Amino acid sequence: MSDDLLIAGQIAIVGMGLVFASILLLWLVMSLLVHGTADRQAEETQTADSDQAVGLERKRQAAATAVAIALALETDAKPHILPTPPTPLVSAWQAVMRSSILEKRGSVR
Repeated sequence: MSDDLLIAGQIAIVGMGLVFASILLLWLVMSLLVHGTADRQAEETQTADSDQAVGLERKRQAAATAVAIALALETDAKPHILPTPPTPLVSAWQAVMRSSILEKRGSVR
């Protein structure tokens, strides 16, 4: 019985050690990636300023295009007359079937 507990304890200690070792390894890899890409982020901020100017110009062009389309649609806009819905016609067969169902059920109220 005590041998089984010793083996179980050793397995638990080895398992916990592997878990913590893998966590530390992932932490090390993440810190290396952060420090390795820090220089690139400074360069990206310089190019981001020029990208913002291009993006602002594109937004201005998009707004001007939207206004032009809205004005063109407004001049062509005419009030639309909605068609009248079709009248609900009930055929003779439907009327007979409905009345027979109502007779079978009796008055609902």
